[in-house]
Amino acid sequence: MDMDILRATLVAHRRWLRQERGGKRGDLSLVVLQNFGLPGVVLTRAKLTGVQIINSDLNDAKLDEVDFFAANLAGSTLLRADCRGSDFRGAHLQGTDFSEALLTGADFRDGSLMVNIGGHTKPAERTSAVTAQDGTGMTRANLEGAKLHASVVRKADLSGAILRNADLSQADFSGSSLKDADLRGANMQGCNLSGAFLNRAAIEGAKLDGAILKDANIHGVEIEKASYTNLDLSEAIAVDDSVEAALKIGDLVLAHEQWVESSGAIGTRADFSGMDLSGVDFTGRNLSAALFVHTRLRSTKFVKAILDLTDFSHADLTGADMSRADLRGANLSEAILRRTNFSGADLKMQTAHLPNGMTREFPVTLRGCRFGETNFTGVECDRLKTSGTQPAGIIAEDHFKALFAAIA
Repeated sequence: MDMDILRATLVAHRRWLRQERGGKRGDLSLVVLQNFGLPGVVLTRAKLTGVQIINSDLNDAKLDEVDFFAANLAGSTLLRADCRGSDFRGAHLQGTDFSEALLTGADFRDGSLMVNIGGHTKPAERTSAVTAQDGTGMTRANLEGAKLHASVVRKADLSGAILRNADLSQADFSGSSLKDADLRGANMQGCNLSGAFLNRAAIEGAKLDGAILKDANIHGVEIEKASYTNLDLSEAIAVDDSVEAALKIGDLVLAHEQWVESSGAIGTRADFSGMDLSGVDFTGRNLSAALFVHTRLRSTKFVKAILDLTDFSHADLTGADMSRADLRGANLSEAILRRTNFSGADLKMQTAHLPNGMTREFPVTLRGCRFGETNFTGVECDRLKTSGTQPAGIIAEDHFKALFAAIA
């Protein structure tokens, strides 16, 4: 759009808002604006149906009660913008940043814009855009009473956002951050919160019936203050993400590495038994012979970690990444290994040298494990201790599956 035309449209719209002569409601429907600087622009009650404002600056703009139906705001920043009561139904918000924006009463439900082109009705075209980030940013945004029923808000950052009495029913917030968010009184029935971070969110009076909390972090959330009769918390996690907790885990790992390197002369063997360490990143760390008995390790990363003779018995390793890790002689008996990735890992037998000069062999133990899409492709392995466990539910080469039938 030509800058002079845009400027004239904005001037006429200001006059329209003031009910002055020559005023005209701003209409930018289907207009394409890329890389524009429009900070503080006043478009209150303007018609922007299907507008495409891409990678542009709308910070501190007055955008209340605007028709953004099916708009494309990919990559644009609306920091501190006033968007109260605006219609964002069907809007494309990839990489859009609404941090600290006022979004009370805004409507983010689904919607689709159809246009007539050459006598044929079809969906409006959308300009593709490369954005700095994929998710929508709504950090500390005020979304009180907003309508997000059945909306898709995956991997969005709503940390500290106000969502009191908002309608989030049937919405998809998978992978999003709602840390420290105010969700009091919100309707979250059937809301998909898989892998979401709800740490310390205020949830008093929120409706949670049928909400999906698979791998969702609910540390510090007082679930009992919410309203529900049907809620499955069996696959939710509760991991402390505070700096203090991270430092504590780091200290335990460092002390263990000293213990390993000094053969027990200094440091302390790490015992993480019974803890919830889901999502923690242990990539490349030396945790040889550490204890993870009955530990919750969902989606935890052990890429290239040294884990020989480590005890993972009865641990929940659902979705954990142990690719290219050294697991020689590790004990994984009775562990939950659904969607666990062992690709390229070393699962060979470990030979330990005892103080009396004797040696003892420790094969990897997979006795009683629960498999399901468990990836063992490309592993190195010469012997397994399985005690009748079947290789059903694993992804692996035939020679690895054959080890389950061998006597160990």
